[in-house]
Amino acid sequence: MIRIGSVPYLNSKVLVYGLQPQTERYTFETHVPSVLTQKLRSGAVDVALVSSIEYFLQPNAYSILPSLSVSSHREMWSIQLFYRGDLRDLKRVGCDPSSQTTNALLRIILHEKLQLKTVVEPLQLGDDPLEYPELDGFLKIGDPCLQFVPPAGYASLDLANEWHSFTNLPFVFAVWLARSGVDLQHMNSDLFLAKKEGLRRVDDIAKAEAPALGLEFKRTKDYISKIVKYDLGREELGGLDLFRRYLLRMKMIEPSNGFDFYAR
Repeated sequence: MIRIGSVPYLNSKVLVYGLQPQTERYTFETHVPSVLTQKLRSGAVDVALVSSIEYFLQPNAYSILPSLSVSSHREMWSIQLFYRGDLRDLKRVGCDPSSQTTNALLRIILHEKLQLKTVVEPLQLGDDPLEYPELDGFLKIGDPCLQFVPPAGYASLDLANEWHSFTNLPFVFAVWLARSGVDLQHMNSDLFLAKKEGLRRVDDIAKAEAPALGLEFKRTKDYISKIVKYDLGREELGGLDLFRRYLLRMKMIEPSNGFDFYAR
């Protein structure tokens, strides 16, 4: 039986549409990115939709399932830096502990694109960044970001849009990774078909998810059908490789070879 894991966010719903908690062939569970990554590393799941940085942090540990990702070609809506004052005067910002990829992207935008010396401080899960007066800003991701209404005086920066204006490439937030040596028994094909079915059923997904998130149907549908992208083609891989090169430059990962794709 194949053990599948994914994140619980709206941006993953198209990719996992129709998957059941358990069948005769697989089990399916969801966790925030940081927890899901640990489960994949420990072998508690066999294949998971995890933060893209994980592939570079664990060289030779995984293969990538082709044609599938959570990506952005421009804006993303759910990856925002909220800040007060002038952007150029940011001294300290808090990062979200649930995703290493978005925290790395935050550092790239602040330090490489904007050439700021802003200190990026990790927060704990459940922390309210507004309770830290020493912070000039903070990162919010996923569904909590879509639901968040910033207080008066706060502006926002869409990190995916900043990446695109910096590189003219998509940004890949998450990919399906299979542990090396695991035989997915054709689940790779099933996950590809799940994406196709999810794209066909975006209205149904939006109707189901919008009330639970407190979002309007149109905004929910637009997010999963127009904003989030789900392919992993040449452009996306170009963005992913450039992300790798920035991680190397900032000494966040060790050198590694190219992409290893899963094939049964």
